[in-house]
Amino acid sequence: MNEYKLKDIIFIVQYGSFSRTIINYLLDILKEESVKYYLLLLKSIWDSKYRNAFKYADKVISTTTTTILRELARFEKIWILSLKKKKNNMIEEINILKNNLPSLPDYARNLIIPGLNLLIERLEINENLRIYSQKYKEYKNQQSIIKYSEARKEIKKENYNKAYYLFIEGYFLAKDFPHPTMMCNGLNGAAWWIKKVDKKKALIAAELLEYYIGYYFEDLNYIYNWFDTIFEVKKINNDMRISEICNIVNELKKIFPEVNLDKKFNRSFYSKEFEKEIKKNFKENTIKFRKQKEVNIPILFFSAYTALIEKPFFTKSHILKLTFEGDKNKIIKFFSANYEKMYFFNVMMENFHEKILIDNLLNKNNNPQTAEGCLFYLARKKLITELFKKPKNFKEFVFNYFKLSDEEMKVFDVFLRNCVRYDIKWSITPYPKSKIRDFAIKYGLGQKRIALGYYSFEDDERILIDEIIDKFL
Repeated sequence: MNEYKLKDIIFIVQYGSFSRTIINYLLDILKEESVKYYLLLLKSIWDSKYRNAFKYADKVISTTTTTILRELARFEKIWILSLKKKKNNMIEEINILKNNLPSLPDYARNLIIPGLNLLIERLEINENLRIYSQKYKEYKNQQSIIKYSEARKEIKKENYNKAYYLFIEGYFLAKDFPHPTMMCNGLNGAAWWIKKVDKKKALIAAELLEYYIGYYFEDLNYIYNWFDTIFEVKKINNDMRISEICNIVNELKKIFPEVNLDKKFNRSFYSKEFEKEIKKNFKENTIKFRKQKEVNIPILFFSAYTALIEKPFFTKSHILKLTFEGDKNKIIKFFSANYEKMYFFNVMMENFHEKILIDNLLNKNNNPQTAEGCLFYLARKKLITELFKKPKNFKEFVFNYFKLSDEEMKVFDVFLRNCVRYDIKWSITPYPKSKIRDFAIKYGLGQKRIALGYYSFEDDERILIDEIIDKFL
């Protein structure tokens, strides 16, 4: 390979679907066909397009001259065959892969061996897979898989406490990598099973899960079962914030109508007690608000607005002008008019950190601290406040934003969040070109971050991003 080392690409794909933004960037610039087929194979699997995935796997195997790439594609082909329940074909491919494992470097075996062992164990295939290297155990994402496998064995014995701690160990290993899907899978497993014996522990794990869902994910197809866990845990804890989870899922349902929504999310959990809580929190937050620097108010307002799925009707009124004028008395008076406005104000003012939730998980807080509002929205808000730490021309940016159509806003909100959520230490760094670069420079948003947000969209979707960006230049 002459553009990028294959080793760098393999390290990136270990993040699973979270690596999509870098893969889209690579597909835009790579010339080597077999590598592009391999990346398209992975994307097809993540999108559950298994017929396309199988086609790309065969293309890689038949066209590449690189043994590493061929066997990585074969590994993915084996998984597809397992889904199709074609056991004989699968064993045939496993035997070929086994014979070729000795010729692969450790970084490639690290990607293959744990998953292959897990598959053989799950399907009870009588195959002796020789481990040609134990180095995969040094990789925390692979150690996490092992912990989850151990946890599932404890669940079968109904050792829920032991399973809980194995899930949590796996979560911390995945976090050190970091691998968002595996992090959430660990917290989801911990919360779901420990709820049978300790509902308070379950709530602590579920709250951190809710935060990560907001921080890392957009698509309901990936996160629906996690929301189900959060719902059940909040329900048994009589947590009044269950209404927020129902509202979120129902709003997401409008975006992803193909999802089979559980009837429980259609129930109304909104109550007078929840209204009282909103009002109490509003009074406390006005005290925080009066201490807030005027320059921060527009950013707090904008970050809260973009975090919400359903936009409040009142935000296109004169409140936009008020936030930039910074008259705190007028702003407080405006938001005190009704519960919807007070709720928005509470989201705007609350600053609840991931560290608090992790400390709760580690029992560092004698009395676990709980957020006043919805952790899903607070995490999304955190992404925007992080993006606009050192903005330029912010007022112009916000007024251009509010000229967008509702559909453009929804797409642009995701773009802004993705700029930060994908900003980790990748082995390959994308950079924006032309007007995308000009946009990053004009508003002081960081070229790498803007490129990450841009390539988080598919090539046909980036046409709309281009059109929206034009309105800000």
